[in-house]
Amino acid sequence: MAGVLLRLAARVVDLVTLLWCLGFVVIEIDQRLLGGDPLGTRQLAIDISSPRTLLFVVLTIAAYEIVPTVMFRATLGKAVFGLQVVGVEGDRLATVRAVARTFVLYGAPVAFGAYGGAFVLALTISFIVPASGRGLHDRLASSMVIVRA
Repeated sequence: MAGVLLRLAARVVDLVTLLWCLGFVVIEIDQRLLGGDPLGTRQLAIDISSPRTLLFVVLTIAAYEIVPTVMFRATLGKAVFGLQVVGVEGDRLATVRAVARTFVLYGAPVAFGAYGGAFVLALTISFIVPASGRGLHDRLASSMVIVRA
């Protein structure tokens, strides 16, 4: 099992990278190109409650978190620190379990904004401490983060 500090460092890299990707997708693609302002002449008014913007957010999170976890067993942050996400049996994480894991991690921030994100962070950190060393998202998805062999 990977240590808490390694997992936390990987999560920070993941969050920074994901926020950068979201900013690019939501601002440049959704607002500027599809919003009819390719040169950026108008002030941006990002409405996360817009169905199209929400769809872009969900697709970006899925592309960043779910796809690499299922295909390569690691997101960018985990790969940088030599970590992998596997099932509790040590096998490759199934897509359904990767979706469940991601939903627990990012569901509240997407649904409730920054306050939801703070709530999930506090909840996740409070559940990392148990003897199993697995966060709430890992326990619900029957997954664990290990150091790559």
